[in-house]
This record gives sequence, structure tokens and C-alpha cells, in this order.
Amino acid sequence: MNIEYFLKLNDAFGISKKRDIAINRTRKQIARNFANAMYTIDVEINNEPRTLVISSNTKSNILNIQVNPSEDDLIPGTLVRWEDSYWLITETKPNDIIYSQGTMERCNYDLKWIDSNGVLQTIPSVLYFNARSNFGTEEDKVMNLPAGRRNIAVSRNAETQSIQRDARFIIGMEAFKVIDTDYKSDAGLVNLSLQSDQVDPIRDNLDLEIADYNLLTKYSLQIINDNPLSISQHQSAKVNAKAYKNGTQISNSQIIYTSLTPDIVQVDLEGNITVLQPGDGEVTISAYGETQTLKIYIAPTNHYDYVATIDGANEIYSNRQSEYVAKFWNNGLQLSDESMFSLTSEDGSPTLLATITSQDPIKNTCIIKANNERKYGTFVLHVRNLNGLSVGQKSIKVKSLI
Repeated sequence: MNIEYFLKLNDAFGISKKRDIAINRTRKQIARNFANAMYTIDVEINNEPRTLVISSNTKSNILNIQVNPSEDDLIPGTLVRWEDSYWLITETKPNDIIYSQGTMERCNYDLKWIDSNGVLQTIPSVLYFNARSNFGTEEDKVMNLPAGRRNIAVSRNAETQSIQRDARFIIGMEAFKVIDTDYKSDAGLVNLSLQSDQVDPIRDNLDLEIADYNLLTKYSLQIINDNPLSISQHQSAKVNAKAYKNGTQISNSQIIYTSLTPDIVQVDLEGNITVLQPGDGEVTISAYGETQTLKIYIAPTNHYDYVATIDGANEIYSNRQSEYVAKFWNNGLQLSDESMFSLTSEDGSPTLLATITSQDPIKNTCIIKANNERKYGTFVLHVRNLNGLSVGQKSIKVKSLI
């Protein structure tokens, strides 16, 4: 092999030794054949799809696995989702130059506890029945009883590392307390040693399998608005909600408002509602793990087109009289209402050209008489209904008899 060919290989693979070149070539070949290997399973790790190879299994709940050589993030404490179960990687072998190996065990218990902040924590775990310890017996003045012991392995994180001695759990309708915590023996894992404890029916919730349930911080939300809330299309509104902690209202609570129907209503960070169109809207109110829904009915805005018309002559001769009839309308439909007539000049000032001699509010009629002082010109007859929404007017000219 000449030096130029070797340098080309070096540039291609980014490596400088023949042995490394061979290893890299083998890795790439394994990676190409990895998906077609026997006993592969499709899993999720950290919500990402992955493929693992089952190299062997000692028990149905313990699997030896291999991963693509390019995937070197297989570490103890990793939770693997396979079909309907979680598996916990409990061991990894020193990273082989060709592929990575490890062991994962089926999680058989959801560990639940109330943390120091009163928050319920839940995590899949591997529960061992006297498999990792042999503590012997406890002595009593009456008789010797075997001590109930359990071991639990969980992923190491901020929540599991906060578990201290005397923390209590409910397992299979029995209570256990932590007598030892081990955060160092297995990288990425927390190992808990448990001993049987007395069930306290006041503190413990056996149905939910949560010990010291009385320490759980209980949050609640209350919607003060009418629910469902009815508003018109052009009406403003605000979500009025309160959050409570153990029955006491939380001041300056961090409530999140979300519109489930953004094409109908929108809501801002303060709960102010903006109506976009009529329809059925929904807004969710969330805080401290609690959620409530406010239903909102937005009624279309009714358009009212009130008018009044006056029927009668456009001209009156001096010293003569004429009758006029008013009609009231809304959106083209005639309404029955009482009327009130009045006269003005064209500029709105009082007029001397004519007077109303009589009017009938029920029949919506009036009699107008022109002046007899030979004053000619135009005046305006006005009419409105009882509530003043329907108004109308008519210009009338006073003419000479000659």
C-alpha cells in the first residue's frame, strides 16, 4: 500500500491507524445489517423511536440487549418503552469497540409517593421480592417472625434522589418504609431497601396505593362566571377563576387560560375574552395540575333598523288643514306603537307656518292647519314612537290659495 492510498483512507474515515480503519469498517457493516438482525424490537427511549437487538434472555423479565454501535447513550437508569411495558436498563457492559451491550429488566411496579412539597410522584420501577437482601429476622418477646423485605430499583433523578430513610410506600395493600438508600453502587440508579411497616388507615390510601396520602397537597379550581356563560357577539367578558390549596385561596395564582375554539373566542393571559363570531366556545382554566372548562355561548348581534314614515299631502294651502298618518317599522316589519308629532322650521327652529290642531297617539294620526297670515314656505313634520327608537319626518310646503 503506497502512502497516498493510506492518506486517502485516513481522510475518508478521519482516523490514523489500520486497526481503527478495520474496526470502523466492521462497525459500518454491523450498522447496515442491524435492522435486519434476528430478534430486533422497536422501542421508545426518551420518546424517540429506537431499535434494540435481544442477544439473550435469562428470564422473561430480564433481557440482554445490543444496540447499534453508533448509539452509545445506553446507560443504566434509562427507561425503555416496549409495547405496553416499561423496562429499566440496570446494567451496561464496558463499551465494546463493535457494539454496545446492556441488560434491561421489566418494570413491575409504579412507585408512588408524596414528596416534601406535597406533590404526588410516580415512576416505573423494578420491585424485587427478597432478591437483593437477606436481613434475617426480627425478634419479639413472643415469637420470631421473618421480616418483610423488598428492594426497589428506579432511575436516578432529582425526585428519586430526594427519597430518604423512613419514606413510606404501599405495595400490594401492605406498607413498607425505606431503611436504606443507595445512590452510588449502580450508576444511573437509586436502590431502595424496604422493610414492612404498619398500615395507617388515616394516613394511607390503600386503593390508590399511596402512603401518607394525607400529606398530598390538594388543589382545586373554581369558575366564578356563570357556566355556561352567555354573551352577545360584541360584548366583552373576562374569565373569573380562583385557585385553592387545601381549601385556602391562593393569592397571585398562576392560572393558564386556553381557548379550545380559537375560531370563535380567544383569551389572553389575563383571562380577557375576545369574541370573533357567534357560536359555542370553550375555554380551559388550568393551574397546579387541575383543569376546569368554561363553556361560552355567543349569541349573534340582532340588527335593528327602526324607521318611521309619514303619509299625507306634500302641500297645504294657507288657512287649510290636512291629516297625516305615521307608520313605524323594524327591519321592514310594521310595528304597533304610540306616536308623538311635532313641527319645526327646516333649520330645526320653531315654525309659524303651521300648527298641529290635534293628534291621536293610538291611531298615529295628526291634523295640521296652515297659517292664515299669508306666510308661505316649507316646514317639517316630525314623528317618533313612544321609546324614541323609530323617528321620521316629512317636509310640507304652505302655498297660497291664489
